Amino acid sequence: MLKIKSSNRFQKDLRLYKSAIESITDKNVKQEYQTLLNKLIEQFKLIDAAHDTVNRNIDPTQVRDNVELSIQIRQKLNKIVKDFKSSTNV
Repeated sequence: MLKIKSSNRFQKDLRLYKSAIESITDKNVKQEYQTLLNKLIEQFKLIDAAHDTVNRNIDPTQVRDNVELSIQIRQKLNKIVKDFKSSTNV
């Protein structure tokens, strides 16, 4: 079964997020985005675990909440990546 955390897209995005976060000079902002990244990884762990075939107690509403939260987090992280890319193309 395909796991989100093992997917090529997630690995690529993870590298982009980490690079963008490392480029932040403000320690508070950097910590905020690092926390967001950690939350995203945790959401993907929960989503993967919910879809595991040995997990028989799947709550579809909880999984949906995890998916929606991961989308919101990715949107915030994608903004920092966009800002990072635009600053490196100057």
